[in-house]
Amino acid sequence: MVEFAVETWAGRPWVGVTMRAELARWAEANAHVPRIYAALAADGTAPLGGPIYQYHRLQRAEDPMDITVSVPVAHERDLGAGFATGTLPAGRYLVARPEGGPDALADIHRQLWDWAAVQGLELAIDERGDGIHWAARTEQFLTDPQAEPDRSRWEVEVAYLLR
Repeated sequence: MVEFAVETWAGRPWVGVTMRAELARWAEANAHVPRIYAALAADGTAPLGGPIYQYHRLQRAEDPMDITVSVPVAHERDLGAGFATGTLPAGRYLVARPEGGPDALADIHRQLWDWAAVQGLELAIDERGDGIHWAARTEQFLTDPQAEPDRSRWEVEVAYLLR
């Protein structure tokens, strides 16, 4: 059973790559992860954890979505062309940390939305004609796949900024 919690977070700086991605071609988004870590190493900047997938806009699951693949850092860093930098906003987040890796995520997102509605929590979203726009919706991988190859045992932090 996955537990849900409301947590107050400070801003979380990151370095990453912003793109349009499709679930059917997710390997293209994942390919940026080692590139970001390599750029951080070349810059002498230590990462503060596993990759974070930030979802900005989505219409339907089968449509391309606007995302940022990022890595948390202590301070925003300019790594040059091809990289973006920013800070996840401070605030109250609805959070779950399920095991099950990528295979569990679709179900966890549905459960989070349902739980938020039952609790009377309002997600920081804006529904427009071109889809749902999130102020902050993230998935951070907490388990190193090289240390734990069984993806059913991976832990992921799923978080939505609340209004």
